[in-house]
Amino acid sequence: MHYHRMRLLLLLTLTLFCLAVPRPAEAQNFVLPLDCAVGDVCLVQNYADWNAATGAATDPNCGPLTYDGHDGLDFRAPADRVRAGVSVLAPAAGVVRGVRDGEADGAFLRGGVAALNGRDCGNGVRIDHGNGWVSQLCHMRSGSVRVHDGDRVTAGQALGLIGLSGHTEFPHVHLSLWRNDTKIDPLTGGEIGAGACGAGAARPGAHWSAAARSALAYRDTRWFELGFTGAAPTQGGNAEDLPANAARQSAALVFWAIAVGPRQGDVLRVRLYGPDGALVGEGTRTQPRDQAQAWLFTGRRTPAGGWPAGAYRGEAAVLRGGQVVQTRAATVTLR
Repeated sequence: MHYHRMRLLLLLTLTLFCLAVPRPAEAQNFVLPLDCAVGDVCLVQNYADWNAATGAATDPNCGPLTYDGHDGLDFRAPADRVRAGVSVLAPAAGVVRGVRDGEADGAFLRGGVAALNGRDCGNGVRIDHGNGWVSQLCHMRSGSVRVHDGDRVTAGQALGLIGLSGHTEFPHVHLSLWRNDTKIDPLTGGEIGAGACGAGAARPGAHWSAAARSALAYRDTRWFELGFTGAAPTQGGNAEDLPANAARQSAALVFWAIAVGPRQGDVLRVRLYGPDGALVGEGTRTQPRDQAQAWLFTGRRTPAGGWPAGAYRGEAAVLRGGQVVQTRAATVTLR
C-alpha cells in the first residue's frame, strides 16, 4: 500500500513538473510580440526586405514597407501609448539566452550610428524556443527589461517596454527570427526573399497562432496617427513630437496625420472643420514616390479673440486614381 501511494505521488509530481516547463516552439503557437492591437492601434511598419539588390528595397507584397537589408518585422506603436508604456511580449515559450539593458533611448537620433557603438539592437532580449527556433526583440526602453539570462518564459509574458534604444527613429519593437541557426523572415517563416514578392508571398506562416495570422494580414496604405496641436510644425520635424496643446488661445490650431505606405501618385488630404461645419483649413500632398510613411498638416493661426468654443473635426483621406481609398477622422473640443 505504501509502495503504491509513493508511486502515485511520484507520477503526480512528474506530471506537474512537465506542465510547469514551457513547451518548445511548435507550428501555430507564436503570438504577437507586443501588448497592442496590431492592425487597429499598432501596426507592422516595416517587413523584411525581399529585394536582394542594394538600394532597391521591397516588402513581401512588392510595397514600400521596408528598407534596404531589413531582416525582420518592426511593430510600431503610437508615441503617446509608448510614453504610457507598451509591453514587449515573448512570442513563444522558451529560455532567455541573452539580455541587454541600460542603452539610452534616442541615442541614434542625437548622435547617429557612432553613438551606438555597434549596439544597433539597443536594449533587447534573445530567447531559445527549442526545436531550433530562436527570437530576438530589440529597441526596448532603457531600464525596462524585467527578465534575466536563463529565465524560463511563457508565450505572451512581458519582457519589458517598447522604447527608442538602438538604431531606430521611431518607437517600435523589432523581431528577428532564426530556425536551425538560419535567419528567416519572421512573417512567413521561410527564407527572406525566396521567390518573387506579391500578395501570396505576404501571407503569415504556420508558426504563428491563428489570431496572430489574422492580425498580420498585409494592409495597404493607411492612416496611422492623427492629432491636434497649438504649435506651428517645423520643417523636418516629427508629427508625434508635437505637443497636444490645442486651445482657444493657443498660437495656432493645427490638425496633423501620419500615413503609412503611401504609393506614388496617391493624394494625401487633410481637412479641419470648425464647430459650425465650416472649413478652417485644407492640406494636400501628391506622393512623388512610394514611401514607408509621410505626414502632413493643415490649420491656421489663432484669430484675434481666440477660437470659438466647440468641437473641431479633422479628416484625413487617401485618394488613388481620384477615388478615396482610406479615411480617418478625429475631434478635439476647445472650451
